[in-house]
Amino acid sequence: MNLTSSRQSHPVSSAVVREVGLKDKKDSDEIVILKEGNVKITNLRARIGSKTYSMSNIDEVRVHEREPKLFVPVFFMLTAAVCLALVALTNLDDLSHILEIGFFIGGGGFIFFLLSTKTKYSVRVRSSIRELNILEANDRDSVEKIVTAMNEAISLREYQ
Repeated sequence: MNLTSSRQSHPVSSAVVREVGLKDKKDSDEIVILKEGNVKITNLRARIGSKTYSMSNIDEVRVHEREPKLFVPVFFMLTAAVCLALVALTNLDDLSHILEIGFFIGGGGFIFFLLSTKTKYSVRVRSSIRELNILEANDRDSVEKIVTAMNEAISLREYQ
């Protein structure tokens, strides 16, 4: 689309035209389903952060839950406990110094354990080509809101 002035011709992109308030026919069919923060879901596209996904390419949307892997923090704490016990059995003179170091190592391991136990939830979309996680968060409710909105967009697309 070109807008002209009395002096010269200025090509204007459709994004600028939408900001000014003019609409082309394609945008009049777009329905906003969810707009929250940096997430905007319409019946034609999903914008999450700085990325935009076309809803016509998406076949299925679901919540994917990723449980934390607790092997590393548990192994770390058990190894520290075994080493501390072995030092206590072999050399009682240095025990106070070793216990102090062991206390800091155990405290660090416990904090690491607490930080790693959060379950991550992601929006997983499937197209005919591949499956992709497009958003990951600790809050299940916000992820479910986005999944519900995207599934509604898919169902709207099927009825158009």
